[in-house]
Amino acid sequence: MPIKLDKRLSLCAEEVTRGGFILDVGTDHAYLPCFLIESGVCARAAASDIADGPLCAAHRTVEQCGLESKIALYKSDGLLDLPEEVLQSVTDAVVAGMGGELIAKIISGRKLPEGVNLILQPNTRASVLRRFLCASGYEMLSERAAVDGKFIYTVINARFTGKCRELTEFESAVGALDPRDVASRAYLEKETSTLRAAASGMVRAFSEEQRREAEHMRALAKEIDDYICRRG
Repeated sequence: MPIKLDKRLSLCAEEVTRGGFILDVGTDHAYLPCFLIESGVCARAAASDIADGPLCAAHRTVEQCGLESKIALYKSDGLLDLPEEVLQSVTDAVVAGMGGELIAKIISGRKLPEGVNLILQPNTRASVLRRFLCASGYEMLSERAAVDGKFIYTVINARFTGKCRELTEFESAVGALDPRDVASRAYLEKETSTLRAAASGMVRAFSEEQRREAEHMRALAKEIDDYICRRG
């Protein structure tokens, strides 16, 4: 059964090391590992999910593709319940379709071998994930966005270097996105719109603290706008 990926998962697939061993955490239907095996990018893969429903769906997809011998499926809370031999063999780990805070929790829950290529796709709170990565010794090698219908997704490619650094609020908001890329520019423009909308709601508040926060959000939105203009 040929697998066709949406734009979000296609962007994740583009970051996977050719010839590598991929681990797809929170795999849902196992579309990504099946696609990577079918297309010859990877020779084998492992995939996991914490819930029985998605894991059953993943088993069905793997069986329909005839890839039972090449994709191992596990029920696991993030990385916690995976066999050590799997983690030691992985070259690429994908954690996609979750909030940035949950992805950070998964990565910090159990250590992956150094050199593993992390491919992370946060649906929300991407800034939280970026701050966590840099403060925990990961380098964001690249970041790209994909527009899929009315949604815009970002995919972060990171690797552990041991060099920790604290991001400014601006740095955590823009990440490694390059506004010269159309999708990345759209993602950043959506971020500024969200900030301004939140600020507009706060400015009517009676609380002085909320009004100051609204001004802070507007200033951050302007800083991102200036960055788009300079780089775009």
